[in-house]
Amino acid sequence: MIEIVALLSIYYKCAALAADGLLSQQERFACNSTYQAAKRQFVHDVIGPSDRPLTSQQNVLAYQRFKSWEAENSDLVQQLKQQSF
Repeated sequence: MIEIVALLSIYYKCAALAADGLLSQQERFACNSTYQAAKRQFVHDVIGPSDRPLTSQQNVLAYQRFKSWEAENSDLVQQLKQQSF
């Protein structure tokens, strides 16, 4: 759980900066890597310790699980998003 919180903390900060157009191309790539790493946490039971790109089905499952996690942890999500400002 700690790793996912750390990754999502970075992700939410990236999202806020991206929304304001404040990221360089290199920073956008780094943020995307963080987002991909976070999504992998939500499908680790399906993919195992693989570093291969997620398939389209795995991406959908990861996104759905991520959104469910956000809904179940809305207070924590708010905290993480507030820390990004």
